[in-house]
Amino acid sequence: MNSTKQAAVGALLALGTAGWAGAQEAPPAAQGLPPGALTLMTMIQQGGAVLWVIMGLAFIALVWALYLLVTLTAGREVPKKLVKRAQKQIKEGDLRGAYQMCAERDELLANVLAAGLKVAGHDRFVIQEAMESEGARGAAKLWQRISYMNNIATLAPLLGLLGTVWGMMQAFTAISEDIAQVQGMSMAASVAKAMITTAGGLALAIPAMAVYFYLRGRVTRIIATLEAEANEFVELIVASRGER
Repeated sequence: MNSTKQAAVGALLALGTAGWAGAQEAPPAAQGLPPGALTLMTMIQQGGAVLWVIMGLAFIALVWALYLLVTLTAGREVPKKLVKRAQKQIKEGDLRGAYQMCAERDELLANVLAAGLKVAGHDRFVIQEAMESEGARGAAKLWQRISYMNNIATLAPLLGLLGTVWGMMQAFTAISEDIAQVQGMSMAASVAKAMITTAGGLALAIPAMAVYFYLRGRVTRIIATLEAEANEFVELIVASRGER
């Protein structure tokens, strides 16, 4: 009789232990997720080193995009206060004062105007050529600043493709070698894991390219505004010397 009770108690303890272990290893469905669902942490773990590189590029792209969106504006490169102050000084004949003011500033218009005022004693075409050359150099710097966004948008999908190809190579190699860990793993699951890096690369490339297109429009407007102001300043500089 005692042996029967001991056997029953042992069976209950065994069932309780098994139930506790099953609760610790609850499937995704028990956690409110469908079977085979990919969480963010799971994708990061399966993405490998390539996905970490893409995430690093995403952080750089975010910081650089915010910086450009704040600083790359027509008000910053062609400020209206500078235009009005320089026009007043040039109309009053204070070319030296206007040059010193522009030389102390770093805006694109200030650099262009300083180049023209530096050769104010020469002919019109010399002044215009000096300002156009400085404007071309400044425009090239603006294009270079936004080109980094385009570079990131181009590089991200390639990195994603590299991670995908590398993951598929590993999956096929493991299956061909009949490794025990991959027995029962479906081909679709292997490809899904390998495609995580491609998805990450595209998730970075699409917004980066959109920001680049937007900034490209800004640069075009800045250059157009600069050219209009520069032409007016050429006429003011020439007129201040009593020439036509």
